[in-house]
Amino acid sequence: MYRTCVLPIALYEFQLWFFKGTSIVKNITELKKMQQRAALWITGAFRISLSEAIEAIAGFISITLHLCKLNGRHHLCYTSISSSHAINTLLDPQHAKKQISYKTTTSKLTAKQQANLKSSIKDVNEQLNSVRSCFNPLHPLFSPRSRIVDHFSSKISFHSPTSSSDEDLYQHMQSLNLAFRSSQVNHDSAAVIADGGIKKSHVATAVAHIWVNNSVIKQLQVHSINVTSIEVELMAIHTSFIPTMEIDNIHDITVTTDSIAAARKILESKVNPLQSMFILLVSAVKTFLSKNSRNKIHFWYCPSRAKWPKHKLVDDQVKASLCAPIFPSKESYLFSKKKECNSTL
Repeated sequence: MYRTCVLPIALYEFQLWFFKGTSIVKNITELKKMQQRAALWITGAFRISLSEAIEAIAGFISITLHLCKLNGRHHLCYTSISSSHAINTLLDPQHAKKQISYKTTTSKLTAKQQANLKSSIKDVNEQLNSVRSCFNPLHPLFSPRSRIVDHFSSKISFHSPTSSSDEDLYQHMQSLNLAFRSSQVNHDSAAVIADGGIKKSHVATAVAHIWVNNSVIKQLQVHSINVTSIEVELMAIHTSFIPTMEIDNIHDITVTTDSIAAARKILESKVNPLQSMFILLVSAVKTFLSKNSRNKIHFWYCPSRAKWPKHKLVDDQVKASLCAPIFPSKESYLFSKKKECNSTL
């Protein structure tokens, strides 16, 4: 244990003392030559052939892009380390996760030392500001015997078509109509219609309508930036879910969304980067289901192509939303991976 904590600090102190390193350009050139020889051997092409062309035919990724991908993953890896990890003591205070700074932390170096230092920790420290940490795998809500799936799986149901055929979709929409009407007739039921979308400017909009007694009692709209589609769908569910649970004498909630996959993640027990997004959501769901044995939650899938009137109102509001991006803004972990993958491709 002692060696595990001290080794990164010892290596970092050695890097502070030994500023000089080998030529990166020379190493990349050698790697490119090795990959070119392998591509020539696989394709049987002439040596004078264009390197990028034969590498593409052989299915090789460019060395430069591959190194960029590894570098990006290296930065993202630091967002998931434990708050007690020794590396945090070497980062700037805003990234240290409340750890006490070490004597050779990057913020305590002189300008000359920072200019000469060749270290992965220095590189990560400069890039962490563009990635929002969203891992919390040790939260009590996700530990065994405390998860929702362990206690309330019978009180949460998911409804979607059995297949993608038009006939199954039609029957599913008829069932959804009946479920919605039933929720509006009963005085102890409420319905939530949620949807989200992302503009070309990376601005995400989540809209939700809360229905009680055949009328919209509340319209909710939130914006975010640099998130993925599944994150904005979860944001729409989260935005409307908690206010609905706080309504008095509500025991049955019907949620309609065009992303049933996002809704199913509420019951997932495995570690994933979306956990911190629904810590508040899971906590509210657990409180709601524990309050009364009659309390239940139903998720219904409604694709945009079905043009169900209640969902179309929300979908049109998402598309008509005009919100300028706010900069600077951090990126979510999933958005960072998506952008990294797109740039690599």
